[in-house]
Amino acid sequence: MISGLERKNSEKLMKKARLANRIAKRSRGASRQNAYAVKACALATLVEKMPDRVDVRKDIILTDFVVVELKNTNRGLHLPVASLTSH
Repeated sequence: MISGLERKNSEKLMKKARLANRIAKRSRGASRQNAYAVKACALATLVEKMPDRVDVRKDIILTDFVVVELKNTNRGLHLPVASLTSH
């Protein structure tokens, strides 16, 4: 039962991060920064609280970013490495 809750919560956090990312891409100024902050917080929480549910890999092009994705999916989101240490 707990693993089912963890799966649901990890999916909710990833959904929140994806929505914040979409909003950020359509926003400007402070709204954009706030949306990216929500995305970063959701992804950092995933990595910190549910490391067994995610894959984290370095981005070979954007070297100060990692890609966070739920395991068994091919849909990751970029996260600044600094967000992992400052969260």
